[in-house]
Amino acid sequence: MKCDNWLNKVLLNKEQRQTKQRELLEKFNSPILSLSINIPGAKKDSEDAKYIYEIALQQIANLQLKEYQKILTCKDTGYEALFCFNIDAKELKTLTCKIEEDHPLGRFMDMDVIDTNRQILSRKNPRKCYLCEENAKIYARAQRHTLEELENFISQKVHDYKLSL
Repeated sequence: MKCDNWLNKVLLNKEQRQTKQRELLEKFNSPILSLSINIPGAKKDSEDAKYIYEIALQQIANLQLKEYQKILTCKDTGYEALFCFNIDAKELKTLTCKIEEDHPLGRFMDMDVIDTNRQILSRKNPRKCYLCEENAKIYARAQRHTLEELENFISQKVHDYKLSL
């Protein structure tokens, strides 16, 4: 696939990530945790995104799970990580949802869990828009908020979190 525009890069990256996930599932027959950062817009490697990524990695490490493999990547399509853990997929999903919901920066972390049947375990409640608490997918498609509003919100949350430490 030729990467002549942003969408092609994103799609190619998604395809490569899914291939790597399948390889890990075949090799270890254990659940996969796929981490990415929920940052709107084309600039996926910003300082805020990097900071959120580092915090997410710390939170995952704090779970102290037996890890078979970890792959960390940073591309212009964003910061990503793949983990293969020795844990039940549903238990892993419960742990990752807790991070996403309880950590001050958790709503910017996307932690997908893929079970050994290659099924992505879904969260019980859909994600909410950063600004208005409505269903995020609906608002993102409708572009109800400007990119600048969303970026400012994320930067403020990162700033507030750093101040709280």
